[in-house]
This record gives sequence, structure tokens and C-alpha cells, in this order.
Amino acid sequence: MSKVSIAVIGLNGFLGKPVVDAIESGKFDDKIQFPIKAVTRKEKPSTSKIEYVVAQLDDEHIDDVAAKLKGTDVIIELVAPNPQLFSTLEKVAAKVQPKLYIPSQFGVDILQIDAYARGFLAIKTEHSTKLRESGLKVVDFVTGFFAEPGAFLYEIVGVAGIDPATKTITQRGSPDSKISITKLPDIGYSLVSLSTQDPATLPDTVRISSQVITLQDVIDKYEANHDVKLSVVKTISKEDTLKDFQDRLAAGFNFADFFFYLQAVATQGLDKGVLFSEVHNELVNPGESLFKWGKF
Repeated sequence: MSKVSIAVIGLNGFLGKPVVDAIESGKFDDKIQFPIKAVTRKEKPSTSKIEYVVAQLDDEHIDDVAAKLKGTDVIIELVAPNPQLFSTLEKVAAKVQPKLYIPSQFGVDILQIDAYARGFLAIKTEHSTKLRESGLKVVDFVTGFFAEPGAFLYEIVGVAGIDPATKTITQRGSPDSKISITKLPDIGYSLVSLSTQDPATLPDTVRISSQVITLQDVIDKYEANHDVKLSVVKTISKEDTLKDFQDRLAAGFNFADFFFYLQAVATQGLDKGVLFSEVHNELVNPGESLFKWGKF
């Protein structure tokens, strides 16, 4: 397979640096056509491996952005969910016609959740559908919960029901509920690895996981790292949690409830959104030949 040309849209979020680090790691130099294009709103100094492309992502500049990305084989999208932005990117992608498009689907498996809680993050599923309607090969990239020291599952711990301010836990379902997690560097390497493969051979959904842990592991790690003992102040069954989740979603998505939503998903078990019977670790990192999966 010849070297692939890659464009990355959206570098300011949590995954921007891991993707850039993976590109610059040297692990994929024989598979990538450098420089890759990184679409940004502000001028940045380009390097031999990354060309920063200044572009305005709105409907008035669709032709301009498409022209700058013309001939790109793979587009990796790292932007936050936004209806107008998604609409613009769908139009850009339809003009560019990359061989592979990886949209912002990172995290839980939305389609698995939709089977029992309709409408959760529907904006992301609709985005993938519209991209496919343009004739594009689209791979939804599922990672389970992000894990990153100083951030996800270490300091940002609402998915385990932890309230750091009060040093308490609202326990939903079993604390032994298993969850798939992925370290951010692993996501970066996996995304770039996926980008270098033949799109025709890829499934529509790729799931990866650095490790499977439990909600209790998150609690134990937080207590050890912060030298604190957390108290369980409320216990709610898996079934009641599911009913609450469904009712809240039916009333409309509320970002203030986001960590409740994730905790509810975590309690539901296998193939319900964040614990997977099938992962594609070997597809992106055969025999750990590219990198070692991180540990919590």
C-alpha cells in the first residue's frame, strides 16, 4: 500500500496532542506522506511532518477548505460535537472525497447505548450517517472511557459516582461493574495506525481498549492518590439507574447530567456501551508491535 496523506481537523481538544505525538513518533514514517495537514484557526509554525493549514470552518468557506484538503486520503476529525460545525465538515468531506473519514465518535459505543436509551449523543450518529450518505468510507472509533493521569478517571471521576468536594460516592449498580478504558497516547497511536490501513478492509466500527477495570478500581485509585477515604452516601440499583437514565434522556439531553449518563452506562454490563465483547486491538497494534497498551 502506498503512503497515505492525512489531514487532522481540530487539535485543541484532549486528543490533539496524542495524535500529533503519534505522527511525530517515527513509528509510521514509512506509511505516511509528510507533511500531514493540520487544520487550525490560528497561524502556527509548520514542521517537516506537520503543515498547519489556517481555515475557517463555516459554510462561507467550504470551497476554500475543500481546496486546501484536495487529494487527502484520510481525514481524522477531533472536533467537539456541534451541529453547525458538523454540517460544514460534512459538506467539506463530500467535496474532498477522502478514502477514509474518521469522525469525532471517540468514547462510548453510542449505537449500543441507543438500543436501550434512545437519543444519547444522537448528533454523533447522525453525523456519521450523513458522511456515509456522501459515499465515504467512515469508521466510528470507539475507545470506552478515556484515562489520563491528572484528568480522566484520576481527577475527573464522576463516572464512578465520586464527588471530590464532599468526599462521597453515589453508588449506582455494582462497584464491581467492568468498564473498558483507553489511555490517551494509545488513542493517538491507534488512530494513526488505522489511518495507514486499506479502508476497504476496515469495519464500520473499530473498538479499542487499553485495559478493562472496575468502577471500584477508580475509587481505590482516587483514594490512594488523594490520601482520602470516600463514603458511600447513596446506593441505587442498576435497574433504577437505567430507568432514571431513560427518563432524563426523554426529557432532553442535559450536559449537567453528563457524568450521570456515563455512570449509568457503566452499570449496564457487556455490550451496553462501555464494555466490549469484541475489540480491534490487534487490528491497530498487532502483537503490541507498535506500542505497549497503557495501564491504569
